[in-house]
Amino acid sequence: MFEPIVTTRRLASNLTGPCLFLLGLGRGSTGHSAAAALPLVYEEPTVLTGTIYSRDPKAGEPLFKFKRVATRDGSTIRVLREYRYPDGKLAAREQVAYDGNKLASFELEELQTGASGSATVEGDPQHLAKPSMAFRYAQSASAAARSKVGSEILDRETLVNDMVGPFLVAHYERLIRGEKVACRYAVVPRKETVGFSFVKASDSRWRGQEVLIVKMEPTSLLISALVDPLFFTLEKTPPHRVLQYVGRTTPKTGKNGHWKDLDAVTVFDW
Repeated sequence: MFEPIVTTRRLASNLTGPCLFLLGLGRGSTGHSAAAALPLVYEEPTVLTGTIYSRDPKAGEPLFKFKRVATRDGSTIRVLREYRYPDGKLAAREQVAYDGNKLASFELEELQTGASGSATVEGDPQHLAKPSMAFRYAQSASAAARSKVGSEILDRETLVNDMVGPFLVAHYERLIRGEKVACRYAVVPRKETVGFSFVKASDSRWRGQEVLIVKMEPTSLLISALVDPLFFTLEKTPPHRVLQYVGRTTPKTGKNGHWKDLDAVTVFDW
């Protein structure tokens, strides 16, 4: 579900609000060259790997391997996120597209269950007062399976899992002061966004370095009964990368049609 990334560059002091949009560059060749040369928030790391473990400390073997690969074409960023079993078999796949620093679409393939879906931003936020996010989700890959759809007005603080790391970096100073930061999170199987908040949980040490532990939890009491809080470990020294997180992840646990959501420990390879 989450597997966040965090850019290795301090590209913006605030991802939300004025987000380094590729505006005001003109239409001439110089403007296009400048736009293509600008660093974008989600283009790095171009390759990031990680390992997903059980929360049970006695279960030492990894459950899944995670890999993120980002490619850039002009101001378009395309991200492929894969979750594989230790033997290499693909369990889930996500594809994210960004137009500059703005989310364009998110696609989810749950290969374990055969379900798939997407969240697509419709309308240009620069020209429409109320752009929307359109959802599609089908619980089976069967041709007879009918996709269910949903749509809602797009909140400017709407995230998918690939955006969580940069969001935490952008709000790091607020978080370290103990302030609460809110967002909407796109949940494709529910065909809607869900409110979440981030707040400092504690200062700690992780593998010999000073870290900040940030708690992410639903703002709705109903959703809180379904999803436990998640905890992100951020390095205190710049660029404040997410080193690991504990909580809900994209692949599921189970077999033979008996699948359930998985809360696990994800450790990233920086």
